[in-house]
Amino acid sequence: MAVQKAVELIGSGATVDEAVGEALDRAGLTLQGITSFEVTRIAGDVDGARLTYQVQLRVWFTLLEPVHG
Repeated sequence: MAVQKAVELIGSGATVDEAVGEALDRAGLTLQGITSFEVTRIAGDVDGARLTYQVQLRVWFTLLEPVHG
């Protein structure tokens, strides 16, 4: 039986897709077994004509079983 845990993350980028991808890519550096995500908030900053999106994500991953040997 698998047990999952969720963490909250915030990513930013020039598009919503880029912001989500950045958050998931960075999470993948330290979390193994990411299974799904949910965007819980989208916000942004305006600097002249430049937009930067910030997305808040809830990311689920499977907790790994320790190997005893």
